[in-house]
Amino acid sequence: MNFDLNALRAFYFVALEGSFSRASEKLFVSQPAVSQTIKQLENQVGFALFVRKSKGIHLTPEGDEVFAYCKDIFRQVELLSQNLKDLSTLDTGVLTIGASDTICKYYLIDKLKAFENLYPKVRYRVTNCTTNESIELLKKGSVDIAFVHTPFLDTTLSFRNCLTLHDCFVCSSQFDDSAISSLSDLKNYRILLLEGMSHSRRLLDANLLHYGVTVKPKFELASLDLLIEFCKNNMGIICVAKEYIKKELENGELKIINIKEPLPDRYISLITYRENYISNAAKRFVEHIK
Repeated sequence: MNFDLNALRAFYFVALEGSFSRASEKLFVSQPAVSQTIKQLENQVGFALFVRKSKGIHLTPEGDEVFAYCKDIFRQVELLSQNLKDLSTLDTGVLTIGASDTICKYYLIDKLKAFENLYPKVRYRVTNCTTNESIELLKKGSVDIAFVHTPFLDTTLSFRNCLTLHDCFVCSSQFDDSAISSLSDLKNYRILLLEGMSHSRRLLDANLLHYGVTVKPKFELASLDLLIEFCKNNMGIICVAKEYIKKELENGELKIINIKEPLPDRYISLITYRENYISNAAKRFVEHIK
């Protein structure tokens, strides 16, 4: 049996107010229209919903049972209305993001902090993973958006560059780099690099190969923070974005090696998957970081 929601609403207000006239005022319709709607509903269900007397109306036992259901229905409708309002104003909602530890530490934390101050009721789920893993999560719909190191080519994704990264080779302040002026000179020194399967490492290897240079690292490490710590302890030369070692350069723990061949810029990029729906919280966050 299919019910007209407006008819149930009319019944609900008549039962709630105990009066056809007061219900009509709540519904902003005429009293005869309300009476006619209730009569049609009674014909549809096959029994009386109200006992009508000269002193007023009251629910029949069957009507009382229907009223109990209607209270639940319109309570849920009210909750839905409020939740939709909250979602549109970001008084609630969930933002899901995929990003590496490095991007979280050096870029994303500040952005999330500023956004959280604007929308304190939004909840967050940040999955820390590699660039390749972030893309996989994005395409599965497990995250709304992802932040990754670029460039790379994937025509199914939409990219927006958020921060330009300037790669350079650096060493500790105790390291003698006076004999290094070219990328080819690096082969004579201890080099520390990220693991070979990382996206950043593959980009670096490709950039070095462009100049006809290949290097065999003395150490391969899983995280940028470890690379920086090893370098600060004079364990060798690393390649890192200047933006990630501002403090170490300022306090003199690390220094940039002047090499004549320039390395191409990299980026921290926001990516979305064109086939995915993203939450209202994610849309607002994307607008926030423009």
